[in-house]
Amino acid sequence: MDFFAGLMADILRFFHNTLGTSWGWSIILLTVFIKLLLFPTSLSQIKSMEGMKKITPLLKEIQEKYKNNPEEQQRRVMEVYKQHNVNPFGGCLPILIQLPFLYALFTLLNNPDKFGIDLVNEVFLGLNLTQNNYWSLAVISGVTTFLQSKLTTPATGQEGSQNTFLYIMPVFLGYITYSFKAGVGIYWVASNLIQIVQQLVITRFFLPKEESNQGDEQVKKRK
Repeated sequence: MDFFAGLMADILRFFHNTLGTSWGWSIILLTVFIKLLLFPTSLSQIKSMEGMKKITPLLKEIQEKYKNNPEEQQRRVMEVYKQHNVNPFGGCLPILIQLPFLYALFTLLNNPDKFGIDLVNEVFLGLNLTQNNYWSLAVISGVTTFLQSKLTTPATGQEGSQNTFLYIMPVFLGYITYSFKAGVGIYWVASNLIQIVQQLVITRFFLPKEESNQGDEQVKKRK
């Protein structure tokens, strides 16, 4: 993983040394680069999540109707997955692919000196990149995490635990941002903002409205 983080460091140095951007903007450019590189996995993940959103009312209906018949319930659920071409685990693989990049960037930005990058006394938007305990950055991190999570959470049929998770994670990640160096927080906020834009773009241009409407009509018919 250190080797992978070293590659991220080389790209970061390229933005700073060759393009002449500050270290803060270099971190943002690196985040954009990684997000673009992983766009196909984000597309797959979001398509899977949108598919799950559409069939959530059907699954809830089946669970209620066959709550005393687990075998029939499972059979009906699998039929819905097959009919709507939805893989319940379709969002897992893209996440697994993204994890090494996330960990490598965290390793790099939390220990930049280990990879020959000196961020001491480097200030970006009033934030010292090697210092922590910035409440302003933590709040922004929490808010953008909430917005990003809200976009990917089903609007119907939410369980209480899912609703609770939606609010707990922004608080937790806000605290993490507060605890770690500002460089990590800037990466996380930039990543959230880019993810929100990707979500909107994919929903607008890669998930045709006609298909969404057809899916809604099928849900109403089944009800």
